[in-house]
Amino acid sequence: MIEVEDARRLHLAAREVVRLRVVAALESRQVRTYRQAAEMFGVSERSAGTWWRAHRGGGREAPAVRRAPASRAA
Repeated sequence: MIEVEDARRLHLAAREVVRLRVVAALESRQVRTYRQAAEMFGVSERSAGTWWRAHRGGGREAPAVRRAPASRAA
């Protein structure tokens, strides 16, 4: 497993790897809580939980779904 100081600073592809590793760590029970996953991978506890629930509800690709870009103010 890797440890990162702040996943927000990673390139988009690297962030995707972190998401998948968080899910894999929870799935394999290497970590048992969102907090443990968050500490190990340098993400928020909320993100770890969101990715895990998305994975449980939609499979491997679900955590990768991106939000729509914010609309620009006119």
